[in-house]
Amino acid sequence: MMMQSVAPQPSPGAIEALYATGHWLYSQDRFSHAQSVFRALIHIAPDDERGWLALGACHEAMDQHDIALELYVAAGTVVHTTPRCELARARILRRRGLMSEAREAVDEAARIADELRDDELRKLVAAERRRP
Repeated sequence: MMMQSVAPQPSPGAIEALYATGHWLYSQDRFSHAQSVFRALIHIAPDDERGWLALGACHEAMDQHDIALELYVAAGTVVHTTPRCELARARILRRRGLMSEAREAVDEAARIADELRDDELRKLVAAERRRP
């Protein structure tokens, strides 16, 4: 019988270090380098919404909005709850004039915020609803 090897789970410290490195690169406008780090992050910790959101932000910063949108949607298929990705998706959809789809994304973020009873997320949703 063949045994399948299971990849070891990364430590929380390793995940935080990758995120911090990617964030620093992003803050230095080194988007393609940050992108590589965030891709590694979603590979080792696919259930961490921050990696998806940050990778999408890199693509947005590089005017690759279609890719960013795909990443925000993909996050929802991998991560149980992605309220921040829903809000990011809403911003792209709104810029494209797809107001109904943007409202649906904000509504989904609101539903998740309520489900989680997360006041910080509720504030983000409220701020997004006020955007023109």
